[in-house]
Amino acid sequence: MSKNSKDLSWMARITRWFGVTCEDTTPLISELMDHNLPLGKRLRLKFHLGMCGVCRIYEKQLEIIRALARKLGEDDAPTQKDAGLSEQVKARIKTALGDQN
Repeated sequence: MSKNSKDLSWMARITRWFGVTCEDTTPLISELMDHNLPLGKRLRLKFHLGMCGVCRIYEKQLEIIRALARKLGEDDAPTQKDAGLSEQVKARIKTALGDQN
C-alpha cells in the first residue's frame, strides 16, 4: 500500500467520522450563502473545505453564479422613477379608500 493510499484512507475515515462528505457539504455551501449556519455546521464545512479542492471549486462557482444573477437582476430592475405610481393612480386609490370608510 502506498503512502498516498494510507493518507487517503485516513482522510476518508476522518471525513466520514465528522460527517462531512462532499454530498453533505454541497448543501451547506449553498445554505451559508443564504444565511448564517450554526457553529457546528460551519466548523464541519470549514473542515471539509480545508481538505477538498473540488468543493472549494464548487463554492467559487456558486459565488460567480450568484454575482452574475445579482447583476442581471440589477439590469432588469425598474428605475425609481418608473417604479412610482402616477398622480392619477394615487388619486383613484385615495378615492376608493375614502369610499370604504
